[in-house]
Amino acid sequence: MGRGRKPSSIALCDSYGFSVGGVIKPGRMNLTAIGFDDAILYQRELDVATDDRMSLQELLMSEIAMAIAACESGNYGVLRGIGIGVAGLVDARSGVVLYCPGLPGWENIHLVKTVKERFGVEVLLDDVSRCMALAEKRHGAMKGEDTFLFLYIGIGVGSGIILGNRIYRGVNGASGEFGHITVKENGPLCKCGNYGCLEALVSSGAILNRVRDLMVAGVHTSLGGSVDLSAGLTLTQVGSAAQKGDKLANIIVSEIEESIGIGIADVINVFDPGTVVLAGEVVEELHGLILEGIERIARRRAVHAIAQRTVIIKSALNSDSGALGAATLVIEKLLGNEILSL
Repeated sequence: MGRGRKPSSIALCDSYGFSVGGVIKPGRMNLTAIGFDDAILYQRELDVATDDRMSLQELLMSEIAMAIAACESGNYGVLRGIGIGVAGLVDARSGVVLYCPGLPGWENIHLVKTVKERFGVEVLLDDVSRCMALAEKRHGAMKGEDTFLFLYIGIGVGSGIILGNRIYRGVNGASGEFGHITVKENGPLCKCGNYGCLEALVSSGAILNRVRDLMVAGVHTSLGGSVDLSAGLTLTQVGSAAQKGDKLANIIVSEIEESIGIGIADVINVFDPGTVVLAGEVVEELHGLILEGIERIARRRAVHAIAQRTVIIKSALNSDSGALGAATLVIEKLLGNEILSL
C-alpha cells in the first residue's frame, strides 16, 4: 500500500518573475522573455553582422538588458534567469561555446560565465536546435510527449533529441549534428570539411546556390527573368515556381525530398523516436511541396517495422522558437524538471 499524499502538479504564478532567452545564429539574433505562467512578455528579432565576435557578444548583452528593462517596467516581477541558444557546438555542462562554423571567432568562449558576471543570475546555455526542441515540447505540438526527434532545416541543419523526457546531449555534449550525416557521396563541400553532408545540400543557402548553379548551366526555368542571381533569389520564389510546374524548381524539390528523406531514415533506424518534428525556414517555405515526398522516401529507406510506426509532422512553432526554448531552459531548471539533467 502506498504512503503519503497523492502527487499533484504545481506551477508558479506570473508574479514570481520572468526569464529571458536569447539566440545567436548566423546573421540573426532573437530575444524572448516569458513568465512562469508561460506567457510571452517580450519578443525581438534583429539582423546582425557576424564577423566581429566581441561586438556580437556586447550586442547580445545590450539586447538582454533591453528585454529585462521592458519586463521590469511591465511589472512582471524580477529576472530569474537567462537562457542562451547558439547555432553551433556547445558544452551545456560547462557553459562554453566550442565551435560555430557560421560565426567567425566563436571558439572556446565561456559565454555563461561572461553573461552571469554581467547580470548576476542563473545562466544556461545550449545548442539552438535543442532549445527549439524544448520549445516544441512545452509550447508546441509535442506537449506531454516524452520521446521525439526535432529536426531544424534552415540557415543550418541540426536536431534536438528528446529521449525518455530528457534532452539527450551525448557523452561530449555534442549530440544532434544531423546536418553532418553524409547523404551524397562526392557531394558538395560542407563547412565542416566533409563532402556530401546534409547541411551542404538542404540548408537554405545550399538550396539557393544549387538553383543558381542550374540557372547558370542553362536549365530552363521561369525564374530567369524574375530574379537577380546575385541577391534576389528566395525560397518563396522557388516554391512558387515549383507549384506552377517549373522544371528547375521541381528538380530542386525532388533533390530536397531525397536528401532529407535519406537522413531521416538513418535517424529513425537508430533512435526509433515515434515522432519526427520538422522545423526551420526551409520547412516553413516549402512544406506543402516537400513533406509528402520526405515521408515517402524516409519510409522506403528506413526499416519497415520502425518506419510504419513513425509519424513525421511539421512544427507547430516558427523558426524563431529557439529564443522561446532558451527562456524555457531557466523555467525547467527552477522547477526542478528532469528534462535538463546533464
